Amino acid sequence: MGAGELLAALRSEGERKAEAIREKADGEARRLRGEAEERLARTRERLACATESAVEAERHSRHAEAERAARLVLLAGHDRLAKRLWELSLGLLPSLRGDAYPAIFASLAGDLPPREWDRIRVSPADLELARGRFPGARIEPAPAISGGLEAATRGGELQVIDTFEKRLERSWPELLPLILNEVSQCVTQRHS
Repeated sequence: MGAGELLAALRSEGERKAEAIREKADGEARRLRGEAEERLARTRERLACATESAVEAERHSRHAEAERAARLVLLAGHDRLAKRLWELSLGLLPSLRGDAYPAIFASLAGDLPPREWDRIRVSPADLELARGRFPGARIEPAPAISGGLEAATRGGELQVIDTFEKRLERSWPELLPLILNEVSQCVTQRHS
């Protein structure tokens, strides 16, 4: 084998080895690119999940915030309505004074415990009824009382308030839900 043939054989061998190294390097590069693409895909998936979770958490937070705001608006509306209904109810109390009112007054006065009543406060319209019922007491007009009476013993040891206003006040926690229900039904019927 001559020098030219040896050189050609070495060159051919070198090219084969170089080609094998290139193929191995290309294979390794493909493998590394594949692994990198897999890691990138997993990273994208994790980011997508994290983004979706963050978006869902933000959506939930905004929804809860909107519900709280809506409840506050609704509560404020109910509060205004309750106050308005209270005012209207107070305004209607004088309408309870009809033909049967003297008997109602007598019944309220008769429900007082037996005591020596010193001071009786009544509506200015009830002064004569009170004087007839409590002849020894000091009878005072009270324009804020639409019906009924306030009675006190000497020194204020015992005081009884049995006015239309006080009865409304005591029963208001039970009456208000009933009235609100009626109002709600009327509004629902009007809008349907």
